Amino acid sequence: MIDKSNTNEEESDFTSDALPDEAEVEQKGFVLWDRLRSPRTLISFGLAIAIVVFVFSGLNIDVRQTWQYIQQVNPWMLVLGFLIFYLTFPMRALRWRLLLGNAGVPVHEGRHDWASLPALMEYIYLSWFANCIVPAKLGDAYRGYLLKHNGRVSFSSAFGTIFAERLLDMLGLFLLLLISAWFTFGVHMPEGTQLIFGFGAILVVAILAGLAGMRWLGPVVRKIIPQRMHQFYDRFEHAALSSFKPTVLPRLILFTGMIWMLEGFRLFFVIEAFGPAVSGLSLSAIIFVALASSLLTALPITPAGLGVVEGAITVVLLFFGIEQSLGIAITLLDRLINFWSIVVGGFFVYLFSKRR
Repeated sequence: MIDKSNTNEEESDFTSDALPDEAEVEQKGFVLWDRLRSPRTLISFGLAIAIVVFVFSGLNIDVRQTWQYIQQVNPWMLVLGFLIFYLTFPMRALRWRLLLGNAGVPVHEGRHDWASLPALMEYIYLSWFANCIVPAKLGDAYRGYLLKHNGRVSFSSAFGTIFAERLLDMLGLFLLLLISAWFTFGVHMPEGTQLIFGFGAILVVAILAGLAGMRWLGPVVRKIIPQRMHQFYDRFEHAALSSFKPTVLPRLILFTGMIWMLEGFRLFFVIEAFGPAVSGLSLSAIIFVALASSLLTALPITPAGLGVVEGAITVVLLFFGIEQSLGIAITLLDRLINFWSIVVGGFFVYLFSKRR
């Protein structure tokens, strides 16, 4: 059971100026329209559009040929890709429930519908929707706010479990990316992949350093941060560190591996939808492309890597010998599933949700 002081805390000793977005969301909630019209969001979308224009203008797109490829796809394969992608959400919810339980949040009490599997899935889906329309991964902070708003759970504790989840995701994604690259390229990695692995390695090291810092340098951190943030940091640290109890670690690893393998199979079915038009791509190569694109969504400069991911997927597919118009068609349909379906679906969930 979580401490009573945690469940009812307002953490009101934060002031609104010069605070991270996480604290702003915890204090003020999440007003979609305000976030959408903020200068940073508008600049982020402008940058995304500029990236798309820059990349695709350099490719001399044959719009007619691209449209012909899209018209010839097998819709049932796309449906399979769609279902595979959305199957990851219950798995993510089950994994998050384990992390919350480890952190002391009473998620197993049946009367708490705020902690039911559908509720956790809704929080995750709404946070992904927020990540797709606002920059800087603000959706993660929004998910912490949703748990606090609906379950009276400490925002800092909820955010600590989300940090732990991000660590699992980054480690699992990076490990599977390395494995798929080894099966695809062997020991001789192409030059273009160095940037992807470099970015992934930086993220992994940064997150592990943060976790190690909390584990061994907690007293030093408390001396550095303002006194008013100590209570927030203490609960965040406790939740993040206690999320990885050895008894549930195998299940956490299993869920993480399954989630990222399904992400790879999503792209596999999208490519299969084009039939004989696509040839020569091994399953390991497809998983490599899918995971590389997922890694790039971690870039905080545009919402969900908009523009960056589209350009990267197309360029990597060209590297594997996929014809240009076909590569663009594959990219557009894949992003239709893992980006635009969340934008559209998330809008309606946000509109009618009683938990937002």
